Amino acid sequence: MDLQESFINSPDHHRIPLLSWAAETPSAVLVIAHGMAEHAARYQPLALWLNQQGVSVIAIQHRGHGPHCPETDLGHYADQKGWQKVVDDLQQVVVHARKQHPDLPLTLFGHSMGSFIAQAFTQQYGDEIDRLILCATNRIDKPKLRTSLALVRSIRALRGKRHHSRLIDKMTFGAFNKAFSPNRTSHDWLSRDTQQVDRYLRDPLCGFPCTAGLWSDFISGMLTINPRSWREDLPIHLLAGDRDPVGEMGRGFNRHVADLRGAGLLVASDSLFPGARHELVNETNVDEVWHHILDCLRTETDSGV
Repeated sequence: MDLQESFINSPDHHRIPLLSWAAETPSAVLVIAHGMAEHAARYQPLALWLNQQGVSVIAIQHRGHGPHCPETDLGHYADQKGWQKVVDDLQQVVVHARKQHPDLPLTLFGHSMGSFIAQAFTQQYGDEIDRLILCATNRIDKPKLRTSLALVRSIRALRGKRHHSRLIDKMTFGAFNKAFSPNRTSHDWLSRDTQQVDRYLRDPLCGFPCTAGLWSDFISGMLTINPRSWREDLPIHLLAGDRDPVGEMGRGFNRHVADLRGAGLLVASDSLFPGARHELVNETNVDEVWHHILDCLRTETDSGV
């Protein structure tokens, strides 16, 4: 159950960092794709608990994130084809996990930004996983995304791909926090657990601004997501807090669930946790959330009912 760090070399010579927590006698494996402006090590408490339940865990450090990212690259995927590169990085980690655990069911878990990377992965490489869990996700609101992309691209064209825009931060994280005013901190929207929020704020690898290039890649990538092109028999579990502004306080999340079902996909479960905010795995009802994730992993016959 000790943390192990390793690296995979990508075709463009990027070293993909991954963290692994191996159960003694695993019955399943979980691959985690983390969110924006955070890092994989934050999932260690969940991973260690899952190890005790017989689940081995592997978490990727996305480009532009984590302790091995050069300071000049923090918050930036790549100068060219950033979105496809983070999706392909995840595919290499899934292939690695399969080699490590060839006989075990493999589930991909994506949180927030990671949930959209996981959806793009599923669209391109869906045959390589057995189950998909989308946490703190939202619908693909194409009109809104196109409007945001036009603004982001204008900022990128004017200031450059690596520019950190205060306007973009205000429109995203700043807007999310307004729902919880009067605010104690700049990131009250993350969790009701004030200790977790304070821990996030103290972490130099969390809460950093992302570049106009990353935002352009991210929004463009989201716009390519088309559930009607996914494999229809892949069990999908979705979970979020009903006070998560990313999921439009549950409204966007519910719309996303309906869209997936409308595409003929196998939505095995969808769960909105009352009062919970964005970081479900770090919320005040963490025991309930962790057990729910375990239940998703242990479902032998997933049903779309």
